[in-house]
Amino acid sequence: MTGSARLAISNLDKAFAAPVLKGVNLKIARGEVHAIVGENGAGKSTLVNILAGNLRKDGGEISLDGNIYAPRGPRDSYAAGIACAAQELSSIETLSVAENIALRAVPQKKFVIDQGALNAKALKLMQRVGLQNIDPTSPTEALSLADRQLLEFAKAISFDCQLLILDEPTAALTAPQADHLHSIVADLAAAGTSIIYISHRLDDVLAVADNVSVLRDGELVVTTATKQTSASDLVEEMTGRSQTTATQRRDCVSDAVTVLEVTDLTTDELPHATNLTFKSGEIVGLAGLAGAGRSELLAALFGLVPLTGGTVRRIHNGAEQAVMNARQAVRNGIAYLGEDRQSMGLFPGQSLLANIMVPGSADIRTLQRIDYKKEADEGARLVEKLSIRCENLAQDIRQLSGGNQQKALIGRWLHRDSHILLLDEPTRGVDVGTKNAIYDLLISLRQKGKTIIMASSEIDELTTVCDRILVLSDRKLVRSFERNDFSEQGILAAAFSEFTASVENRSTSDSKVASRQR
Repeated sequence: MTGSARLAISNLDKAFAAPVLKGVNLKIARGEVHAIVGENGAGKSTLVNILAGNLRKDGGEISLDGNIYAPRGPRDSYAAGIACAAQELSSIETLSVAENIALRAVPQKKFVIDQGALNAKALKLMQRVGLQNIDPTSPTEALSLADRQLLEFAKAISFDCQLLILDEPTAALTAPQADHLHSIVADLAAAGTSIIYISHRLDDVLAVADNVSVLRDGELVVTTATKQTSASDLVEEMTGRSQTTATQRRDCVSDAVTVLEVTDLTTDELPHATNLTFKSGEIVGLAGLAGAGRSELLAALFGLVPLTGGTVRRIHNGAEQAVMNARQAVRNGIAYLGEDRQSMGLFPGQSLLANIMVPGSADIRTLQRIDYKKEADEGARLVEKLSIRCENLAQDIRQLSGGNQQKALIGRWLHRDSHILLLDEPTRGVDVGTKNAIYDLLISLRQKGKTIIMASSEIDELTTVCDRILVLSDRKLVRSFERNDFSEQGILAAAFSEFTASVENRSTSDSKVASRQR
């Protein structure tokens, strides 16, 4: 890291209905990794969008390498050497992986796209970020959320940028994927690229960044070297109060009964027969590496994909009902929260209230008419219960921070009073305070007899709240851990088991072939 400033921000202001950034001052040196942390709604995404040219500042000055920087749009940002990997993914699903990577500078030959050069360039970048097992010509819509997040990173480093902005770059990644991404970040910084690193994973921040700044309610309250601070110090600065212990667990529900039974389940994505039983009043975690089948299993339980074999049965008051599709799942008290809230949950352009009320609107009808007062009262109750930060219930859901959007989606199913909640990465992209609030909410629902089945790429999240953890490896259920047997090492070993077994089998087979040849 060198000493001269690459980016200098002076008295930066931005307001919508209320001030969002207030007099922000920040300097970032060449080759510096500078983290920015803060609670959801603190102003981090607004700052990123101003630097990326997506928003105009209201006041203040920004300079880049000593020159005034005032982008009129993303094109100006790109021309100035700024690349951004956004939290809300920007890939175009109808294009191929290679086309998405090369979108800003498509290689041409005689005014025609040079497909060979396009795919070769993409493949090189894909290998660098850990997407080497994916065909560059494959459609982007077929990628998992983790793969699309790595694709976003590959797009950002596809040209020689001077300033790289990473907004929650590891939110959907497993620990090995995050470690690999961080090694690339270190290499880029060593080569002189300045990096703004925004994350709610404070351990990642302390491991990868040189310095860290804290935003609180739109104001930059402190900047310090990461070597001179701790996660608890950062939380205190972010919230303005001392960190409280989160998630007080209680004993298991004593009168638990079976509420969901899975027999010999298979789908196109889950070829190995799976048998599972879920009881009332328990939180069950799904662990595994990226692509292990966590999301696919949740989708199958909710009826989002057709089964190629087996059954999913909802058991309630002694009666059994097969779950064949999502409509039946909802009618039988099953809720689903997808891993990508933008494409799998939100209704952009609609109000916060409308987004919360969608699945339960039938419950507030009188003679087929919506009772708007009852709807507003219920919306206000959920906003207060979940501490959703908003201007009012009519605010466009797109104007809320990612964490508040996530809480709104959870509120959707609380309004519905669902008995079984299928949650895929329920705390992706939320701050520490919100994460702990969600943990406490899940445990309170568990105490009321609800069943929660949650997939997460964070093992410590699962060990914090779950009663059981099911581990998938290479799309196969390989092990179940009870709470008194939880071990991060054991869970990781199980997650890798099918991959190491296949390697060992190939090695044994190769040895036998070599022996016969001799």
